Amino acid sequence: MNVLRHAGRALRREFLAGDLLTVFAALVLGVAVMTAVGTLVNRVTLALTSSAAEMLGGDLGLGGREDVPQAFADEARARGLASTRMVSFPSVLFHGDESQMANIKAVSDGYPLRGELRVSRAPGGVGEVAGTPAAGEAYADPRLMQALGLKVGDALEFGAGTLTVTRVLQAEPDTSGELMQLSPPLLVNRIDVDRAGLLGPGSRASYRMMFAGSTEAIADFRGWLQPRAKGLRIVGIADAQRGVRGAFDLAGRFLSLAALLAVLLAGVATALAANRFALRRIDQVAVLRCLGARNRDILTAMALQLVLLAIPACLVGIGLGMAAQAGLVQALGGLIPGRLPLPQATPALSGAGIGLVLLLGFGLPPLLRLRKVPPMRVLNRSFATLPPSSLLVYAAALAATVALTVQATGDVRLAAWVLGGLAALALLAGAAGATLLWLLRGLQPRLRGRWKLGLAALTRRRGLAVMQLVGLSLSLCALLLLSVIGPGLLAQWRDRLPSDTPNYFLMNIQPEQRQAVLAALDGLGVDSPGIEPFSTGRLLAVNDRPPQRQEREDNNNDDDDANRPVNFSWRHDFPPANTLLSGRYWAAGSTAAEASIEQGWAERYGMKLGDTVTLQMGEQERRFTVTSIRKADWDSFRVNFFLLLNEGAVGDAPYNLITAFHLPREQAPALAGLTRQYPNISLLDIDSILQRVREVVDRVSQAVQLVMGFSLLAGVLVLLAALQATAGERRYDSAVLRTLGATRTQLRGAVLVEFGALGLLSSLLAVGTAALLGSVVARQVFELQLSPPWGPLLAGGALGVALSMLAGWWGTRRILHTPPALALREA
Repeated sequence: MNVLRHAGRALRREFLAGDLLTVFAALVLGVAVMTAVGTLVNRVTLALTSSAAEMLGGDLGLGGREDVPQAFADEARARGLASTRMVSFPSVLFHGDESQMANIKAVSDGYPLRGELRVSRAPGGVGEVAGTPAAGEAYADPRLMQALGLKVGDALEFGAGTLTVTRVLQAEPDTSGELMQLSPPLLVNRIDVDRAGLLGPGSRASYRMMFAGSTEAIADFRGWLQPRAKGLRIVGIADAQRGVRGAFDLAGRFLSLAALLAVLLAGVATALAANRFALRRIDQVAVLRCLGARNRDILTAMALQLVLLAIPACLVGIGLGMAAQAGLVQALGGLIPGRLPLPQATPALSGAGIGLVLLLGFGLPPLLRLRKVPPMRVLNRSFATLPPSSLLVYAAALAATVALTVQATGDVRLAAWVLGGLAALALLAGAAGATLLWLLRGLQPRLRGRWKLGLAALTRRRGLAVMQLVGLSLSLCALLLLSVIGPGLLAQWRDRLPSDTPNYFLMNIQPEQRQAVLAALDGLGVDSPGIEPFSTGRLLAVNDRPPQRQEREDNNNDDDDANRPVNFSWRHDFPPANTLLSGRYWAAGSTAAEASIEQGWAERYGMKLGDTVTLQMGEQERRFTVTSIRKADWDSFRVNFFLLLNEGAVGDAPYNLITAFHLPREQAPALAGLTRQYPNISLLDIDSILQRVREVVDRVSQAVQLVMGFSLLAGVLVLLAALQATAGERRYDSAVLRTLGATRTQLRGAVLVEFGALGLLSSLLAVGTAALLGSVVARQVFELQLSPPWGPLLAGGALGVALSMLAGWWGTRRILHTPPALALREA
């Protein structure tokens, strides 16, 4: 027996029969979705790693709210490292009658240490590489020039003096953390900032000193800095990636969810179709055994059919996946770096590996049953049961698929929750199906007509019925997760930003300006603006000991947290956009030295109710007892604080005021008069950040919908494979019943009862699991609070029942029109 020739001929003859075509489609979908998501993640990771130093503007840096001492630059010079200074802060700029909030970045000689600073001589002009602006000159962002009506050569009010705009800013290094930049940048020389006196006490400036040199020298210098950079943050290359990674993280989770479900459904479809393929080859194996063929040759030929099928399936899947990842890049747009490297071979190989695992792991176990087919099968229809080794192969295949999927998507927690939920559903569906069939055996004799015939078909093929129930439940649950829970999560994310979300902040308001600012905001129509105290001090002790963080990041120098500033506020009433988790909030008239801490701050320092915190507030040291722990809704864009104090116990601590409010965009120019009247007030326009967040949601939705298409197709394949699993047996049963006098109407009614029962139980299990699993995944993985949308879920369940009955009716049309003699002869 020529095994390879036999396998090739059999594959050509049987490819379009249905079973192998389903296996082929499942493999293509599994390989395509993993190639698409894996390639996208790989390209973004490579881009972030290769451009990290450029995004940072150097190899290493020190940052803080105070200027970095010159001693660090001297030490760097002695070690052969280059260094430069930077300071950035928000400020309102004026040109004639126009004003605009800008992000001022002042740099010294040597900037940039890494990357290129590109400017042009006119908006949209040809770019050229530049260095530090000369004193008296500035490089302006095109958005800033448009807002202020500037052109190259114009003078710009800057503090007490003026600057001349000499270049248009096109691209700059040191963009870490500026993925959602609040205001357009203005690049100036550090000398001009010092002359303008813009860095006085209370200014919200961020200082940084950057270093560049060889990898070994930077590593040694970092070790030297760690114990000496008190109160400063050590900034490494990982920080340059964090902003982009943060924006890409949520998109990656949604993509991982869709990809994970697609691969699992492809595996289920492969298992169902391969099982039917093996069952339909029993007689063929028996005949070959009678003709003297060896078991080894027979199984090898059938395994080769699957392997020969896998080669074109993997190639088609890789091609489809590469096209899909190009669509994902376009859908995600600005969420990912603009210059992505070319696709690597590793994700495509991983996708092909998943295809082979799906094929061999889920397609090989049914073939193992054929080893025990005796030659006497030709006469007595005997057949062996599924051997235990097949179950081990299934388990190994599932584990390998999960491992490859997690490796490609990089989200272990999401995989654990989703796989755990679907595994529980499979066990529950199997147990519920076995129990229901046991009950139906006792109920069946009392039924008549189509009900008796339909339920008898289920009880007669209990193993296949349970397998169908598990497959239908998994596919319906996955489809509900994708079509109902997925959009619900995206809508919940979008609804975090209602239309009245605060889009402006006023900071550094002096206490004597409170009433004037409130009157001005009231005149603009701002609804109940709240102005709250804002103070900065030092955290000296927790429980009379130096504060120590519970968890430290490698790039943070937190050995001396007492030297780090802490922002806090005080009030009598409980703050809005907060939830009390434990303890009690102080009474309105209380004067006790009490503190309320946010949950994240409590976890950071390992604090609990009854602990004490010692603060330096101006020239005073005050001690407060923690009496409540609360959770702040940071996504509300309201003024929130980690540390709140009882207003009655604060005394005369120094402070200024801050407020957040919503103002329609068309009324924003009126705020310029307020900042002109009170130059000390800083206006922070976060409307651009809100628009950016909404853009992120929309782009993620588009990308997820693309990957979701693969998953939905995989779910349809599972439905088809599950419904085809008993087609051969149903054709034989129908022929026997028609021979005994059953009409087509009776048989069609029995099929509708059979598939209606399967669809109803599957839908009930799928709806309940999707609701529970969706709520848990939303809270544990996406950090959202999602109430199950029961209306769409129940509608999806009803649609699942209808589709099951429709598929059963459509699948039996050909069977019912097949002459009984022909059906019996084929059987």
